[in-house]
Amino acid sequence: MRLRPTFGLSGAVGCFKIAGVRFLPAIAALLAVALLFPSKSFGAGKKKSTPHPAADTTDHITAVHLTSIAVNLYATHAAKEYRVAPTTKITVNGTPSQLNGLATGMSVVVTPSPDGVTAATIDAKSPKR
Repeated sequence: MRLRPTFGLSGAVGCFKIAGVRFLPAIAALLAVALLFPSKSFGAGKKKSTPHPAADTTDHITAVHLTSIAVNLYATHAAKEYRVAPTTKITVNGTPSQLNGLATGMSVVVTPSPDGVTAATIDAKSPKR
C-alpha cells in the first residue's frame, strides 16, 4: 500500500492530508506554541553584564613592627602608626590574636586610646581572595 499526499479543501480551510490525517491544525498549533513560549537559546548570544565589585574603602595594614603597626587610612590616603601595648585587644577574623597574627595587606579597624598614639583595639580581617 502506497501513501500519497493529497491536497484538498475541507470546508473553507485547505488542509494537507497524508493517509487521511490532517496536518494543518497540528502545524498551526506547533507554530503558536513556538511563538508564545520562545526558547531560552534565543538570548544565548547576549552577554549578561556582571556587577562591578564594590570599592574597597577599608584601612589596610602596611607594616607590622615589634611594638607598633602602620596603617594606610583610606579616607586621607595617609599613613598612621599606632603603638601596640600589652593591653591592646587584637582580633583577626573575629578570633582573639596577638601582634604576630597581623600581616600586611589585612583590612583593619583601629580604635585609638585617648592619647591618640596607642591602639586600644585592633580588628583585622584577612584579604579576600
